[in-house]
Amino acid sequence: MTPYTLIRPVQYADAEQLQQMCWPDRALDGIADLVARAERLAQTRRGLGVVGMRDGIACAYGMLTLWPRTAEISDLIVSASCRGQGIGSQVITHLTEAARNLNVSVLEIGVALSNPRALALYRRLGFADHHTIKLDLGSGLESVLYLYKPLQTNGLG
Repeated sequence: MTPYTLIRPVQYADAEQLQQMCWPDRALDGIADLVARAERLAQTRRGLGVVGMRDGIACAYGMLTLWPRTAEISDLIVSASCRGQGIGSQVITHLTEAARNLNVSVLEIGVALSNPRALALYRRLGFADHHTIKLDLGSGLESVLYLYKPLQTNGLG
């Protein structure tokens, strides 16, 4: 039996647990800033951040940000102990539905080409390759592929 996962909006109180479970190498202040940004996005209806809860523990995170021409899923992470159990898919599906509810027509997600497992997941969830850029993700420049997914909003094509 697969354990139950709850996807809910992130709260400031989640920052410490997210650091322990998902980002042990990052400073708590940086994670708290990320959560505060997600809360501001939600208040202004410009996006949101969500956590995946398994057995009462925050073990996944993802953020949706609305930009002028598209929306982006970013900062997606699942703790190492919970990977391969469908939590990442649930977070992406939840954020995709939130984007539809915010009348987004195109959703994008980026992935380092050094992460083939995430790339395969995004393609499986209907995202298509779009363009590659070089970004510094903390360890020097890396190739990052951006994938796009058109969304139907309000039942319209």
